[in-house]
Parts: sequence; structure tokens; C-alpha cells
Amino acid sequence: MKETLMKIQTSRILLLLFTACMATIAIPLRTLAQSAPESPIFPNEEAEAILKKACDTLRTKQAFTVDVDITYDNVLDSGEKVQYSAFQQLSVKRPNQLRADYTGDERHSSFYYDGKTFSLLAKKANLYATRPAPATIDAAIAEIEEKYDVTIPLSKLVVSDPCSEIAPNIKKSTYIGFDMVNRVPSYHFLFTGEEKDFQVWISDEAEPVPQKLVITYKELPGAPQYTAIFSNWNFKPQISANTFSFTPPAGTGKIEFLPSELK
Repeated sequence: MKETLMKIQTSRILLLLFTACMATIAIPLRTLAQSAPESPIFPNEEAEAILKKACDTLRTKQAFTVDVDITYDNVLDSGEKVQYSAFQQLSVKRPNQLRADYTGDERHSSFYYDGKTFSLLAKKANLYATRPAPATIDAAIAEIEEKYDVTIPLSKLVVSDPCSEIAPNIKKSTYIGFDMVNRVPSYHFLFTGEEKDFQVWISDEAEPVPQKLVITYKELPGAPQYTAIFSNWNFKPQISANTFSFTPPAGTGKIEFLPSELK
């Protein structure tokens, strides 16, 4: 009987201690919740202006480097989605130098453009191709896409008008909130288009930059998404002179056309 009473008393003491501790913890939690800053609110019509400001940051820089973590969906014939990943490093020196190194689940490639030629190296296939190229980044990217059906991932970021991919397709702009990307609060917008929707997270800085991009391909089966998370923006990079010049690695085969495995 005494042992039972002691157990009951001990349980009551533990319960009281637990309740007291929770009450002590709850007070600062409520205080923090009450003092948390509110997210800034933008009218929808200002969203495109903020996007343009971020694009202007990129447009006005003579050189920059950035790292990009990429994920994208592949919708199977059965309807299930499979997600793939990649990592890309972009190096830009305007008006006529670009390099993109891409390491992903499905391909591993490097693109070089030095103002006179472009070269594409497919590391898994151990092949490369080199072609003459126009004298500017804009013209080179356009020709490569049109003539060779090759798209450099996120190449629209490095052209003279970085908003050219999104702005013409916007039907509606929506401010979502002041949300987190890599633990950094950023303005989160949804730009609704006819065929594609764009979600863009933009940093809250004097010179804002894109922090994250999500493209939803609404007209494709399963509405697959493409996500890019940007980090390590550097607008004063130390880029070596040979960064944009291509030298074929030993044992790599040269081809005279661009087969599908190089894309």
C-alpha cells in the first residue's frame, strides 16, 4: 500500500514538473510568435517590376559565375513521375564568352564558347564536336538551338535580356509570400502562362538575384516540373584566361555532327 501511494505521489510530482516546464517554454514561444515580423505584401502588378529588377542585375554585369542544383521530372508512360538531379556551373564573360559544366543523372557534359567557336564535350560518350559560332553570346545560343537543336540548360540567364523566357508568357502575376530558399528569405512569385507556369524566388537585396526557379509544363502529360536552385552568385569572379577555350581531353573522339547522346 505504501509503495502504491509513493508511486502515485511520484507520478503527480513528475506531472507537475512537466506542466511547469511546458508553461515556461510556452511563454517565450508565444512571445516569439507575437514579435515575428510580418511578410511584406506586394500588389500583383509590382511582381513583374521586381522580376525585371532581378533580370537587370544579371543584364548589367560584365561577368559572373553561379552554381545551380537542378531537379526535373520524367513522366513514365504509366503516369508515375521519376525525378532526376543535376549540378551545373555557369561562367560568363560578356559579350562573347560562356562555359557551362553539367553533371547529372542522365548526362555529363561541358559547353565552351570563346566568341569564335563553340565546343560540346560529352564525357560519358567520350566524344566532342566543335563548330564556328557567331560573335556574341545571344547569337551563339540562338544559332545552336535553331541549327543544331541543342539547348544549354539555363542559357536564358546569360543573354542580354534574361527575362525573355518568362516575361512574354506572363498572363497573371501572383505574390505568394516571403519564403525560404537555402535558409534565406526571398520574395516568392507565381507567373502564370499559357503553356508554362513559372515560380521565381528573388533575394531581398539592393541588387536582387534569382534564388530559385520552378517551371511547370502544364500541357505535357503529368505536368512535369523543372527546378533550379541558385547559389554562390559571384559578380567579380577570378576567371582564368583558358576557361572558355576548349582543348580535347586525351583519347576523346571528334565527330562532325551532334548526335542525340551529346544533347
